[in-house]
Amino acid sequence: MPISSGVLDGIALFDSFTPEERAAVEARGRVFKAPAGSVLMREGAEADSLYVLIDGTVRVVRSDSVGGQVEVGFRRTGECFGEMALVDGGTRSASVIAATPVTVFELERDLFLALISPSPDLLAKLLRQLSRMIREVSERVVREDLERRTRIAESELARHRAITQAVTGLAHELNTPLGICVTAASHLQDLASQGAEELHEPAALLQSNLARAVDLVEAFTAIAACQHAEPVEALDLRHVAEQAATLHATLHPEIPLTVRVAPGAPCPWLGHGLHLERVLHHLFANAAAHGYRGGPGVAEVSVEAALLDGKAAWAVTVRDQGAGIAADHLPALTNAFFTTARGRGHKGLGLAVVFNTVTGPLGGRLSIDSVPGAGTTVVVTVPQEL
Repeated sequence: MPISSGVLDGIALFDSFTPEERAAVEARGRVFKAPAGSVLMREGAEADSLYVLIDGTVRVVRSDSVGGQVEVGFRRTGECFGEMALVDGGTRSASVIAATPVTVFELERDLFLALISPSPDLLAKLLRQLSRMIREVSERVVREDLERRTRIAESELARHRAITQAVTGLAHELNTPLGICVTAASHLQDLASQGAEELHEPAALLQSNLARAVDLVEAFTAIAACQHAEPVEALDLRHVAEQAATLHATLHPEIPLTVRVAPGAPCPWLGHGLHLERVLHHLFANAAAHGYRGGPGVAEVSVEAALLDGKAAWAVTVRDQGAGIAADHLPALTNAFFTTARGRGHKGLGLAVVFNTVTGPLGGRLSIDSVPGAGTTVVVTVPQEL
């Protein structure tokens, strides 16, 4: 189809070209029409042309891992697609399909190169515009990725808060009937000791199971407690970690875990010391019980400056060299009741408490990385000032 003058006027890629230069480009291209549903550009095909959408709308799609098509965007009147073909002549990264009847200007790469090769000025203009467009696309991709990650994080926090509310409500409702049952079991035990031998075994069974239930309710209560903010204190975060290590060794002399806090400069912190101590105690207990399976081991703690949402923060890293965690278990580690050691008496609530405490009153982030056979690294990042 003959090309009317001014086809490329207003097209961002050619904005810096003079009217004469745009006319020279137009003279080397062609205009064609295509009905809705036409495939204008196919993913994986050789990239040999640039297209300018004079009228209509097109869909940009990519193939997924199972051969389906994923829509990644649209191009509308006045926009380009396939522009990287002018530079690299590689293969198409996506397919473009007409969403409506379209009118398109096509410029073959070889014809365009023949035009600009003798003119370094034209080439420089094109490269500047392409660089600007690539930068804008990159910034948009980064922004969309950050927004997606934020949505996922907010959804995860909401899910954990909902579980926390359900668990703490259940704990509250169970407290009174459990107390009555414990009292009744104790009375049965007294009767058994006074001669009612037939009550001895059922009373003992009842008491042992009630003890497990009480222990579970106490764990639920701990999840609730981690949502309450203690008074903010001016502390040395490294000193808090050292205190937590000393207290853990004092309270649990039977656990053969050595906790080493890396020395360094003071780490001034305005935060909740008791909450951080609770987090560290759970992480030490996890390293001992799951990393080293109750055997001797070492947990190394370090504190380093970091950034959290662009603000000054401290990253507290707890690292062990134990058994590690299978990759398919990592996403579920902070779920309440998830454990791979229920047969050894673990309830799967420790890391749920850690997650809720870190993302709740401590206002921070939690990340867990592990390789089976090579240990586990947990990083708690908290703002330097709450």
